[in-house]
Amino acid sequence: MKKYLSISLLLLISSCTCKKENINYQISCDKPSNEIDISKNLFQGKWVWVSEYYVQPFTSNVFYKTPTTEGYTKQLLVYDNSILEFYKNDTASQKYKYDFVQEKSITNYTYDTTNVLVFKDFLTGIRSKYVHYKICNDTLTLNYQITTDYIGQQKWSKTK
Repeated sequence: MKKYLSISLLLLISSCTCKKENINYQISCDKPSNEIDISKNLFQGKWVWVSEYYVQPFTSNVFYKTPTTEGYTKQLLVYDNSILEFYKNDTASQKYKYDFVQEKSITNYTYDTTNVLVFKDFLTGIRSKYVHYKICNDTLTLNYQITTDYIGQQKWSKTK
């Protein structure tokens, strides 16, 4: 009897499809998301910098930057093992580990419930900065303007 029970249990376990499935999210850009599960799925891949909208503190001067106005291109490569790399003119410039968390885990302020993208030092894993974001199938918005005075709201386009 024990033999049949063991065999049945083994068959049950082996028939289980325990492989994690990649869900193909269809997130429209008129309603971008910052849900963590959706973000983790959509974030992976190659992104190309499209523009940056920046409002200068105190003066309220507005700057709109693009690859054409700045004279360089930027790319963002995101790997499924929580590593990302920024490139400038096809040359690696920064490499980080990353994670998605609720902002209150950083600020310790109960009402900071927005999900944010955290950049961690590649070697030490210590948080170096974080950014508010929104993502859809082909567009990523990184809003640095909320947490820093020298980088604005960047738009990125996903490449195939």
